[in-house]
Amino acid sequence: MKDGLIDKLFRIALVFLPFTSITGLSFLGEIKREVPTYWFLAAMALSAFPVLTYFRIGGERVRERVHLLPRLAFLLLAAIAISFVMNIDSIKHSFFHERSGIDKFVSATILVLYGLGLSLLTYFLAARQSWDKLIILPLAASVIICAAFSIFEMAAHMSGAMAKLFAVMSAPVYGDIGLLPNDMRLRSVAFEPPDFANTAGYIWPWLLAAVLYAKGTQRVIFAAIWLVLNIMIILSEARTSFVVIGGLLGVFATLWFLFLPQRDVRDPDRMVLPLALVFAFVLPACLLLFVYSYDTLVASVVASDNVSNLSRLAAITSAFNGFLTAPFFGYGFGQSGFYYTTFLPSWGYYSWEIVEILKSGTVWPNAFCVYARLAVEMGVMGVALWLGLWLWLAYSLIVETMRYRKKTGLVPFTAMPLIMSCFCVLLAGIPCDSLRAPMIWINLGLACRYLYSMKQAKASA
Repeated sequence: MKDGLIDKLFRIALVFLPFTSITGLSFLGEIKREVPTYWFLAAMALSAFPVLTYFRIGGERVRERVHLLPRLAFLLLAAIAISFVMNIDSIKHSFFHERSGIDKFVSATILVLYGLGLSLLTYFLAARQSWDKLIILPLAASVIICAAFSIFEMAAHMSGAMAKLFAVMSAPVYGDIGLLPNDMRLRSVAFEPPDFANTAGYIWPWLLAAVLYAKGTQRVIFAAIWLVLNIMIILSEARTSFVVIGGLLGVFATLWFLFLPQRDVRDPDRMVLPLALVFAFVLPACLLLFVYSYDTLVASVVASDNVSNLSRLAAITSAFNGFLTAPFFGYGFGQSGFYYTTFLPSWGYYSWEIVEILKSGTVWPNAFCVYARLAVEMGVMGVALWLGLWLWLAYSLIVETMRYRKKTGLVPFTAMPLIMSCFCVLLAGIPCDSLRAPMIWINLGLACRYLYSMKQAKASA
């Protein structure tokens, strides 16, 4: 009964995944506005992690070791600890309005611990529940709810009467943030359009997998839901969606036609080197392209009238300027905001958004890119660890899936969305600097579980 309740709490949390705008409980910090937070925390509390290693299979309690996840958690927490030790003096003396360096370090670290707890919970739930019921069905239900809500949102843009009705019905969903005046982009149930697009990007590969592997009427239903999701992503008009979905389309095409084609008898071990070369050269090439075109990019953004682009580029530039002064260990995890003005380029003050953030102090200065944030906070160590973690997971998932297919002739339906989700984490980090997205940590737990199942299959062969 307890196990079933934990499963339900987890699935309910996924249904509410895009709800990120409620008022929430202030002591939860960065994750207070997200509805899934409260359902996930309830599931974690009920599961009691020391006992969670015992779970039911066919009515019998079975104990199982946790594969890989503890080692990855240790690496992340060790890097955070090193960044703290190397910068402890500056962290103790850092202040931004009413926030101290110690407060920010603790809150940022607690967020990672919460994420790792969610990974552990996911790891065990994925062992006793089919992934279509655990992941895909709740995400499909979430899209349906968002679509229904968005119909009223779009109607409110076209009718004064509907606008009044929508203001009333959306009040609990939007919390103290309220409506966003003069913003015609689709926001749905999130606190802003880019945030909705970010969540939708994590949902996208799972619904695509459902379309590819479902049959008959189910395939038609999933295809319709996936199409609706794409329409909402387009209507959000967010840069996040263009980066994430555009990248995922490239990843999907590479997997579908090159590494995991549906009919293939090639030796997977011969594909390992080409795969490694792709991973080794694509990302550095993208970085070199960005560096090469940086001056041109700055000139065009400053000359334009898009304040949002100016704010983002200025914040990213500030972070990377800070990285150049402390390239090895950065200034400490969670500390980027304290060095915002120190390294902010002069043209950054052309943005009224940045001026308002610095004046009010009510909004934490945002790096707008997880790689820029990790660069200034943890140096090369942090960026290499984050990139290496997800690239290694994606690489391992592809290689193990190719070897499994060679033995069985089958490609598990979970392989494709899992691999794409690893890249989704990497792509979503380009326009977003937060680690609070639950799907980051859920994907980590699912990847570790999948690799363990591949290990078991190899041992039993």
